[in-house]
Amino acid sequence: MQVHHAGYRIRGFYRIAALGHLWAMTPKDAQRRLHILRFWGTHGLKATQDAFDVSRRTLYRWKQALREQGGNPAALAARSCAPKRRRTPKTDPRLVAEIR
Repeated sequence: MQVHHAGYRIRGFYRIAALGHLWAMTPKDAQRRLHILRFWGTHGLKATQDAFDVSRRTLYRWKQALREQGGNPAALAARSCAPKRRRTPKTDPRLVAEIR
C-alpha cells in the first residue's frame, strides 16, 4: 500500500501551504498593520486615521516596508526602539581598574 502526501498531484498545493505557514508565523502586530493598510486602500486616508489613530507618515512607512520585502507581512513586525548607537562611558579605564 502506498502512502501519499495530502497534496499529492494537486498543482500549487505546496506553494499555497507554504504561504499559509508563513501567515501563521507572522506576528500579531504585523497582521494588524496589514489589516490597517488594506483598510486604507479600501476606505481612504481620513477614515483610516479616524478608525485606527495612525498618522499618514506611518501608513506610508508601512507601505514602503511591505513593498521592499515583496509583500511579506513579516516586514511590518515591530522593531526595537533602542538607539542604534548607545553612549559609551568617558571614564578613564585606569580609574575604573583602581576602583575595582
